[in-house]
Amino acid sequence: MRVQAFPQRVHAALLFGAFALLLAACGALPGGGELEDKTVLTDQTVDKAQMLSMINAYRKKHDLPALQHDPQLDAVSQKMARHIAERDSMDTWAHSVFGLSQRLDKAGYANYAGAENLGAGYADLPAAFRGWQGSEGHNKNLLNPYVTRVGIARTNRNTGKWRNFWVMTLARPYSDGRPTLR
Repeated sequence: MRVQAFPQRVHAALLFGAFALLLAACGALPGGGELEDKTVLTDQTVDKAQMLSMINAYRKKHDLPALQHDPQLDAVSQKMARHIAERDSMDTWAHSVFGLSQRLDKAGYANYAGAENLGAGYADLPAAFRGWQGSEGHNKNLLNPYVTRVGIARTNRNTGKWRNFWVMTLARPYSDGRPTLR
């Protein structure tokens, strides 16, 4: 019986093909494989009772009235949390006085006052809250005397720099009446 050797070109082609399949399976080639890191955003449940307890205890220490939880503000917060998580950044035009006003209007939330705190990277609510307390502008929002309602949201991201994105939206809807100026 005579065994024929593969011609060198066929052998090289087989090796190249096997190598290309290996690269594709590892995601190293375009259209390659299941192992590619795809960004996945996941909205997380935030303990609203814990949030209200923290913010209202803090406001009480500063002789400010308690806030009420508002599910509409949770929804506004959630959209913003997803927005910043998609970008893996809090640097966005939407995080401005105009941006917040526009988002509240779009949600049908007529209000006299509004404020917003963003946070990224905090593993849990107490860490996010401490971060906001330690930031002059965020702390001013926590202690805003004109707001009466609060909502909060968190979105996680499986890739990127920050992974955890927090948004707290504070407001005073028309239904709570005009604020008295301090």
